[in-house]
Amino acid sequence: MRKSKEVQLTLLAAMALSMTACREPHRDCVDSQNHLLPDTGCQAGWGGAHYLYGGSSGGHIGDAVMGGSTSVSRGGFGGIGGGDGGGGE
Repeated sequence: MRKSKEVQLTLLAAMALSMTACREPHRDCVDSQNHLLPDTGCQAGWGGAHYLYGGSSGGHIGDAVMGGSTSVSRGGFGGIGGGDGGGGE
């Protein structure tokens, strides 16, 4: 019975990894001080507006976005992803 559970857990872990590896990274449109803007700011090219990938915020316009990176890393199998950890004060 023990081997059966080990195989199930291994398969479950492999499925979880494969599902998360194909997702697009989260991105936020931010101003030059990393404050959250609506996506239209980056699409319209507002001065200083750019995308920040993988950061976190409260989710409201004007909130500071912490962490993240200005580039997308697609590390492949075993990769953890990108991020320079910057953006904080």
